[in-house]
Amino acid sequence: MPISEASGTPASPAATRSAFVAVDVRSAGDAPADTIGERLRAELPELDGVVAQVGWVRDVPGLLDPAAPPAPAGPRAVSLLVGGIGGTESSLGVLLREGARREASVLALVAGEPRGDQGAWLRALLAPVLEEGYDYVCPAYGRHALDGALNTGVVYPLTRALYGLRLRQPLGGEAALSPAFARRLAADPDWKRDPEAAGSDAWLVAKALAGRVRTCQAWIGLQPRHAAEALDASHVVERVLGLVFREMERHTDRWQRVHGSEPVPSSGEAPAPSGEPPLPPVGRLAGVFQLGQRELAEIWSAVLPPATLLALRRAAALPPERLRLESGLWARIVYDFGVAHMVRTIERRQLLRSMTPLYLGWLASFANATKGLDPAGVEREVEALCQAFEREKRYAMARWRWPDAFER
Repeated sequence: MPISEASGTPASPAATRSAFVAVDVRSAGDAPADTIGERLRAELPELDGVVAQVGWVRDVPGLLDPAAPPAPAGPRAVSLLVGGIGGTESSLGVLLREGARREASVLALVAGEPRGDQGAWLRALLAPVLEEGYDYVCPAYGRHALDGALNTGVVYPLTRALYGLRLRQPLGGEAALSPAFARRLAADPDWKRDPEAAGSDAWLVAKALAGRVRTCQAWIGLQPRHAAEALDASHVVERVLGLVFREMERHTDRWQRVHGSEPVPSSGEAPAPSGEPPLPPVGRLAGVFQLGQRELAEIWSAVLPPATLLALRRAAALPPERLRLESGLWARIVYDFGVAHMVRTIERRQLLRSMTPLYLGWLASFANATKGLDPAGVEREVEALCQAFEREKRYAMARWRWPDAFER
């Protein structure tokens, strides 16, 4: 299905010669580069290509020579051992460096986890660059709204409100890039100036949206299941929102000039998510929220205005099955924490972890609001949440300019 042109007409596609695909591997023993190479050969036989396995690759007796030129027979696999998430040795850093050196016509970062029979997902990811002239392709996946609730409750509505484009799953960990955008990213001073953030999903998305490069999203099937990590909610909130708030601060001049949002050009159709939707343990989530209300009041009072604190106390007094955080209230809470992160109201790690009970309270509230709804009804709730973030953006801008002035 060709990409719609709701946001303008892409430039004419350039001649296609080769692809460089980096497979981001996080779990021991995986060796998906050969599989991706076979898929690249099958779905895009007109391309020469190289597939590199990057990330925490263990049990590799020796690295294949990455300096060797691509084999003329088509896609082949090499292994490039890197460590860490940010900086030049991130998976994105390897992609940019190696893709430029190999003069690839399209660069892609994909997950190493198995996908099963997903159809021509790799072509769907690469084709907007190769055939439509887009610079950045963000994948979207068929999944339940609460299967990735941090994206639904914070990352998607916040990114959409800040930058004005409706990327449904902005931190999916995969992407396709044009050579021009890749060169621009590789030359960015953040690799030296802010190596902890450079190369992250949040950094890439913000560079694309704030930089106004030609962006689209591609529906490429169901999201691959990542290897399980023993991470608690506080760690996830700290890691993900710390990076998102960092980019919010970095691109202040851009997002404060954006009003409303518009659909992003899309290819493909959203597949129906597999299995039954997850059922969050509302009672336990509400209990964590109520505990935070009792034990974190001092921290929250340094971040949130009195009216918000009062609304939270009232919500915490409700039975778990009746807990409800109004969407505008939740949007203001997220913006308030973004402001506190910017001005360093308290130590950032402590700040972000103190947000966890609030996020879990929102999750319980959203689970209550969507109980019994069909997928279309759940999406209407998600859309209402996003519109609340857009409406409350003026509040965010006022708080950003005068962070010590509580208006509500």
